Amino acid sequence: MKTIIWPVYINSEHTRGEGRRLSIEESVQEPKIREISQVLRKQKIEHQVEHSKSYPGSWWENSGYIIAERQDMSKIEFLRMIAKLVKSARVTSKN
Repeated sequence: MKTIIWPVYINSEHTRGEGRRLSIEESVQEPKIREISQVLRKQKIEHQVEHSKSYPGSWWENSGYIIAERQDMSKIEFLRMIAKLVKSARVTSKN
């Protein structure tokens, strides 16, 4: 099933009212489309990146989004997996 992933969904800097879908503890500080795309590529998850799109709740920011193919998990589980992978990718890139 194809799923749209806006960076705001996993952004700890935003409130739930602004579009965050995960708890602050599970979320990532200012995730970038590039980071999300890299972790999806490493997991061999088919995806497309749309750079010039804006999240409707913050239409003035061109955050972009990703259309990803998720299998056998809910959207929330998929977002949790992505956030966890982005966090671990950041830790390994700092070392």
